[in-house]
Amino acid sequence: MKVLAALLVMAVLGLWWLRHDNGNLRQSFEKANRVASEQAKVIDILKNQLSVAVARANKNEQAQAALNRKLNAAGERALRRENTITRLLNENEQFRRWYSADLPDAVHRVHVRNACASAGDCLQQLPESQPVPDAGQ
Repeated sequence: MKVLAALLVMAVLGLWWLRHDNGNLRQSFEKANRVASEQAKVIDILKNQLSVAVARANKNEQAQAALNRKLNAAGERALRRENTITRLLNENEQFRRWYSADLPDAVHRVHVRNACASAGDCLQQLPESQPVPDAGQ
């Protein structure tokens, strides 16, 4: 009988230990599942950020290519304009005199501005009621 009681006590202790170990394993498994789901969310966020970054990089690359094309076209136009001026200067004496003549004082003062110490100073120099003249005209 003592042996049977001892076996019964050992069986109860074994069951208690298995139940305790099973609880610890369940907690560890739940924690691992929480960590895995959080990491999956982070991975999804990072994938979205990567796709946005790739899209922005492609857009920036296309914009840079377009700006390079515009810059090349502007350079070609400037070169053609310079060649035309040079050709006209060589062909026309009157145009050569006009081109090399100094601007009148009033016109020169309009095109010369004092240096701006700050952005606010530059704004004060701009006319309020008139649009800023186009530099290309």
